[in-house]
Amino acid sequence: MLDIKATRRINKPIEEVWRFVVDEFTNNHEWAFGTSSCRAGTESEDFDRICHTESGTLKDTITKVDDDDHVLEFSVTGLPFFVRSVVATWSLEPVSDTETDITIGPRIQTMPLIGNLMEIPMKKALNELYPELLNDMAIFVETGQPSPRKQQELATSD
Repeated sequence: MLDIKATRRINKPIEEVWRFVVDEFTNNHEWAFGTSSCRAGTESEDFDRICHTESGTLKDTITKVDDDDHVLEFSVTGLPFFVRSVVATWSLEPVSDTETDITIGPRIQTMPLIGNLMEIPMKKALNELYPELLNDMAIFVETGQPSPRKQQELATSD
């Protein structure tokens, strides 16, 4: 099993960051590099969010929203066959009245043998991806504008 974590400080109060995390759950294509589109799932699809990313179509189902402790958890499907399950957790901690630490990361359960072998490159890739994803998020939350790398991605996709 892989348990990946990345943390980033955001220069906004915890309630403002929390509202962004919860209210903008289906809009991460506006700020997240590598996500070309994202939308709310329909009732018949039985997913809360469907995103088209560099690695394919990911379908997310929210499993926990804890407004008191500022924790969002969701399961992710649409990953390679050797991935049994993924539960992503986003948790917030206040640092001060104007700063919040956000920690994100998945717990990934893989199939024996091939999954175990694939955990090595997956861990490397995710340890590179999540800090950059958090940087994209922090810039968007703090400024209301996509990060420079997301802006470049948007400009080249037009």
